[in-house]
Amino acid sequence: MTINFYLDKNKNIKSNERTIYVYVGFGKKRLVFNSGEKINPKDWDVLKQQAKKSYVGSPELNSFLSYIKEEIKKLNRQLTIDKITLSDEEFKLNVNQIIRKTQPQNTNYQFFEAYKRFIEAKKNVRSYRSIQKYYTLLNHLQNFQTIKKFTLSFDKMNMEFYERFTDYLYNDKKMTDNSVGKYISTLKTFLLWAYDIELTKNTTFRRFKVLDQKAEIIYLTSEELLLLENLEIENKSLEQVRDVFCFACYTGQRFSDISNIEWEDITENYWNLRSYKTKDIIRIPLIDKAIKIIQKYRDHERPLPIISHQKTNDYIKEVCKIAGLTELVTINRYSASKKIEITKPKYEFITTHTARRTFVTLSLEKGLRPEMVMEITGHKEYKTLKKYMKITDKRKEIELKQAWERESLIKKVI
Repeated sequence: MTINFYLDKNKNIKSNERTIYVYVGFGKKRLVFNSGEKINPKDWDVLKQQAKKSYVGSPELNSFLSYIKEEIKKLNRQLTIDKITLSDEEFKLNVNQIIRKTQPQNTNYQFFEAYKRFIEAKKNVRSYRSIQKYYTLLNHLQNFQTIKKFTLSFDKMNMEFYERFTDYLYNDKKMTDNSVGKYISTLKTFLLWAYDIELTKNTTFRRFKVLDQKAEIIYLTSEELLLLENLEIENKSLEQVRDVFCFACYTGQRFSDISNIEWEDITENYWNLRSYKTKDIIRIPLIDKAIKIIQKYRDHERPLPIISHQKTNDYIKEVCKIAGLTELVTINRYSASKKIEITKPKYEFITTHTARRTFVTLSLEKGLRPEMVMEITGHKEYKTLKKYMKITDKRKEIELKQAWERESLIKKVI
């Protein structure tokens, strides 16, 4: 017995796709079966009698065809052992039953449906920004599949996928190491979730490397923050954004938490905050400058005049430009471990998160113990603060040298 797969040769068919037929031969006799599957001839490997690897869905289709072949062989072997002879019609009935029972399972569909289930499961326990990150990764995966013609499934989450996907993020999307690392980390979170609820047994994803280059920290010095505090601003929207930003510099909290502040959260010069990201309850002491800002808005519905995150980021850059934070700053980023230097005026690097970094850096400079800073900011790991401590150590070194050099200069003059 021989089993082969051929495409429909009817050239009058308007569609580009052709039906895949199963040819079963017994000597000079040949039976033909419709597999129920179609494919464009350009995606069909005539010699191998299967879909080309470049065809989206080739693993599932080729697996289906192989299964049919093995089941027909198994049927024929069993008939031979049992010395049973079937008529052509009886044999066709058996083969058609095999084909109907083994329609290829769309593992690509399963993968993305599982990912959407994952997002829904996390909506009540993750922050809005985390959920947005999950959706962004979903878009990257879908676009990667289309552009690179690489069908995604749980079984395909291997090192070949990892290399091709990271290459896509680097070269097609022009991402830095940290951005690529962020999406690989998110993908691993999803795959671990899928493994835990037994959607997959594949654990190769544990070998996916999460790159994390140390990003340089942009923050405001005490002098620059003072400039912002005292800046006379005619535009009301810019003034309000400046106030919100300075409040963040005095409290060290994320914009997501500041944007949810209510009057009932303020008691006896404390802000009783339930962190939007970590769900922790933090009692934050408000310094006089922070209290002065919320008192400014005591007749408002809420303690702070919050606008959208994007608008706040746009406006604070404008405020800092007006304040004169225009010195050129160079930072280093890495893409596939290649250093990229970015030089811009400082105000262009300022975002809402700069305020949180400013609080941590200035608090450490002023002598606040790291564990106390962590109590206020809600940081969980000491290593997160270590990068700030290196900055403050460097600043101490510069100021110490400047102080001693001034003393030496005075002695020379005398």
